[in-house]
Amino acid sequence: MNNTNRALNRILIAFTGLLTLLVGAALIAIAALPAIRASYASAAPGIHGAITDWLKTMPLFDTGSSWGWIFALAFLLLIVILLLVFIFRQGQGHQDILLREDTTQTGTTIIDSAVAERAIQHDLDGRPEFVASRVSTYQVRGTPVLKISITCRRGVSPRHVTTMIETTLAAFDAILGRQIPALLQISGGVRARLSRTTRIQ
Repeated sequence: MNNTNRALNRILIAFTGLLTLLVGAALIAIAALPAIRASYASAAPGIHGAITDWLKTMPLFDTGSSWGWIFALAFLLLIVILLLVFIFRQGQGHQDILLREDTTQTGTTIIDSAVAERAIQHDLDGRPEFVASRVSTYQVRGTPVLKISITCRRGVSPRHVTTMIETTLAAFDAILGRQIPALLQISGGVRARLSRTTRIQ
């Protein structure tokens, strides 16, 4: 839940992984297979010569260099900038303000997301059904959404957990006088398997 498009994330990760895999496989093949190594050794001078000839067709004034290197550096710089933008966008979906309303012509009511997070977290803490719980607020399409992540012990019914969380959220909504969108994530995992088990009768 952040500002980065999920499909774009997966496409970029898949493309980067595939490119890395192909380059790694090619290097391993050149190093391990004599036939491929011999083919590479015979083809390398021709490839190097073709690149050199191509660079000579774009001389950089009288410097003895080529515009091709400038283009290559500009392309690499663009890639670095795009990667930096991608990195800094991660995790920026967290929302600090849960509710903002212009209650009067001269005043605005602002409820910090920490108020909701602490209130709900206080109700979840100490429950024997949970190994861990975490409440956070994210912005989804311009709307603040509460995300409640629950790690349950083995044997705890997800329906029972859902009912408890819905009761807590209903009580908080009653205090605010409006319903706040919420996402409930229930998981077990290694922490649940290694923890002390509690079964709900």
